[in-house]
Amino acid sequence: MTNKHCLNCETKLTGKYCSNCGQKADTHRISFKHFILHDVMHGTFHIEKGILFTAKQALLRPGKASLEYIAGKRIRYYNIFYLILITIGIMLFFRHIDEIFNIQQEEIIPEKVYLNEASKKMDEIFTTKSKYLLLMFVPFTALNSFILFRRKKLNLSEHFILSGMILLGILLIGTFANIYFPLNNFLNIDGTIASLVITAIMIFYVCYGYSNAFYSDYSKLGITYRIILFFAMLLFELLILFLFIYGHVTNWKFGEISIAPFG
Repeated sequence: MTNKHCLNCETKLTGKYCSNCGQKADTHRISFKHFILHDVMHGTFHIEKGILFTAKQALLRPGKASLEYIAGKRIRYYNIFYLILITIGIMLFFRHIDEIFNIQQEEIIPEKVYLNEASKKMDEIFTTKSKYLLLMFVPFTALNSFILFRRKKLNLSEHFILSGMILLGILLIGTFANIYFPLNNFLNIDGTIASLVITAIMIFYVCYGYSNAFYSDYSKLGITYRIILFFAMLLFELLILFLFIYGHVTNWKFGEISIAPFG
């Protein structure tokens, strides 16, 4: 059934879609067949396709994909920041999957022993607020790239998109790592070596992400020293953040604490 006016906002229709709200001009009653084939199947696979495409782009060409998104090519992409939250959830699930199995096997998990109350608060922040700490990567790195990579003439908000895409790639790598670590119980590979390798991959990925976005605007030397400055600024910002958290948990007395954010 084709309508002369949009059934959603009453705007006069001149094409297949409403020019005001975007709803289809051709609407009809919802039948069981339409519900299953369109609303459920099409909706599910459309979302999944967008998620997989965005994840692939984040891993393989984060810089170029971000520039395409900023330039307006957005129909194929899933919302980057929604996908970041989904990925954080998946990553944390796999990070704690061994604890789930221990509970199912009725194994006794020893209670954590803390040096003092400040250490306990620090551990709680790293545990319960981890997703917020991860998201702090976006404003820090967006500000850094905005300062260092000016020739592309991106505004700060557009640098947020680039930082979000790179954070998504880091989280996907972290998710793969957290899938691997439970398997390491069977592979018996040194966990410290595996952690160092994964950390190195993440650092290399960040370098690749920014060079992928800006290599055409700078020489190799120009890209290299900007990326070095980028990491120096990021480390300084993380130090300031850590000192703020440290001061908060010790009531600004900066007493002794023990830290084990990764277990």
